[in-house]
Amino acid sequence: MPDSAPFNYDEIADAYAAGVDSAPYNAHYERPATLSLLPDVTGAHVLDAGCGSGYYTEEMARRGARVTAMDGSAQMAAHAAERLEACGLLARGAGATGTVSVRVADLGHALDFLGNSTVDGILSALVMHYLRDWGPTLDEFRRVLKPGGWLLISTHHPATEAERFDTRNYFATEALEDYWSWVGTVRFFRRPLTSITGALTEAGFVIDRLLEPQPNDAFRETRPESYDRLLRHPEFLIIRGRLAPITA
Repeated sequence: MPDSAPFNYDEIADAYAAGVDSAPYNAHYERPATLSLLPDVTGAHVLDAGCGSGYYTEEMARRGARVTAMDGSAQMAAHAAERLEACGLLARGAGATGTVSVRVADLGHALDFLGNSTVDGILSALVMHYLRDWGPTLDEFRRVLKPGGWLLISTHHPATEAERFDTRNYFATEALEDYWSWVGTVRFFRRPLTSITGALTEAGFVIDRLLEPQPNDAFRETRPESYDRLLRHPEFLIIRGRLAPITA
């Protein structure tokens, strides 16, 4: 697959939104692990960078955050807005009382709807692997974060993906294509761990937690055939970092 092959969640948005909350790898594996590293968001302004159908946006808003949610897929953003409006969390128009706003925006472009140092934290769950180059996006994250602000990301585990796709060069950043039975074909990029951590540190983040999640009991009950495999080969990687202090 060529690196330039476009992929947008509009192609699978309806199926994804319908199935993701009950999908074992999301509901009982990635989500519990990511939430275990989420800082206290009470009173914080958080950017949900790649909000999908709005699960994390809703979760953070219920924990007391004011959330700006964005997604590059217009259809995904619509699903998120529908979910959050049903919960009474969505702000619409002047005088709105909701704590959440949703917009269509591409992480490959400037976050020009946010000013410098206006965000306390950024969550980007299962999104960054759709970007070929993390540098510009991480630079924008650094720009909009307040001093000491945090970044929490989840992504595909590079070693497991290298084995699963029988990659010829683990240290290469490569474009991959996969078929998920419940949504269809997806395209993304795999990169080595050194590229992941290097991109974060080069952008000015200090990594304070790195987690290779283990499946929980609910996952074992729903997918017993996959439980033991995930104990040997973690599917995801969760990383939390903070902006490094500026030194003279």
